[in-house]
Amino acid sequence: MKRLPALAFAMSLALVACGQREPTHDMSPSAPANAAREDADFAMRLILIEGHLQVGRDLMEAGQTQNALPHFGHPVRELYSDMIPVIVHRNGQQFDRDLIALEGLAAQQQNSETFRSAFDAALAKVHAAHDLIPAEKWASDEFVLGIVADTASVAAQEYRNALVAGRIDSLIEYHDARGFVLRLSDLLAAHHGSDPRLAQAAAIVAELRGYVGSLTPPDPPSATDAQFEQKAAELRALVGAAPAP
Repeated sequence: MKRLPALAFAMSLALVACGQREPTHDMSPSAPANAAREDADFAMRLILIEGHLQVGRDLMEAGQTQNALPHFGHPVRELYSDMIPVIVHRNGQQFDRDLIALEGLAAQQQNSETFRSAFDAALAKVHAAHDLIPAEKWASDEFVLGIVADTASVAAQEYRNALVAGRIDSLIEYHDARGFVLRLSDLLAAHHGSDPRLAQAAAIVAELRGYVGSLTPPDPPSATDAQFEQKAAELRALVGAAPAP
């Protein structure tokens, strides 16, 4: 699988302004991208959004509404605009407005039944977007390993941004990293492949999960940014390695 330049993509995410306007859906289609690259980029964005939603829900259930809010609307401003043409061209269902509405519901109604119902409905739309990628891609060990490696690189960038002078200074970026890693753990657990690299990847992701397992960051942190990045590099190296016979 042709892999994404994950670190460059992670850097681009860090530069996106939170106040960017909500995307519209009447945009003109751009030139078709390489199909494999488009699938990989779209899949990674879905995984990142699901990671945001996962940590946002955890924070809501912990009574940390203010910390949860950025993980509902912010992914739209950060990730969604490049997904719109893919959803349009593949006749999918847009879900950006659902996430923005979810942010408002969380702020107004806290972890209410109304919020939880809206959350489940929005998450179902995000999950449904997986079907816009051919099933054989999701069944491919190589494809899943590539998504894991690229997403872990984004998580490493977020973790690095969370640290100042060796301490967790930014909760939002720590929680970003946590959500992405937990989503990768679930992705690997749900993927039943035969490539032995999958077990290696799962072990590395389990180590990353140990770094960000708690909603409240440990002080001192469980890992330095260099240690986190080393694990992400190990995942990237797995993708470049041939599977064992």
